[in-house]
Amino acid sequence: MKTAGWSTRRVAGQVDRSECAVRNCWEQWTREGTHAWKNGSGATRKTTRKEDRRIMRQALVDLTVTRSTIRADVGVAIVPQTISRHLAEANLKSKRPFRALPLTPEHRQLRLQWGQARSMLNVTDWQNFVFSDES
Repeated sequence: MKTAGWSTRRVAGQVDRSECAVRNCWEQWTREGTHAWKNGSGATRKTTRKEDRRIMRQALVDLTVTRSTIRADVGVAIVPQTISRHLAEANLKSKRPFRALPLTPEHRQLRLQWGQARSMLNVTDWQNFVFSDES
């Protein structure tokens, strides 16, 4: 696109990248004739692909497993954030149980109607109702 005369801003908008990234890529291309990543850029990996698969498998098999348990089972000196990042890359996110089921607007409306219909009941009328917290 740059060789066709496009501006850096137009190329950046087309490929959905920042102008700085496009400019750096173009400068590397004109300087070195390549746009490949340089060897050694970024942090070195602490886990192998096999260990990554083991992390994913443990998270899928036991939904209640913790990051520290996974770290101990894998046997690699990694921080819990690394495990979270690996799980997030595989679209596995932590799931916490609901304290209560979320109510839809329809449920809220039905509850309100039920309460309004019984708002004029006295104590003796309420003694005829049985309330339970069971599902």
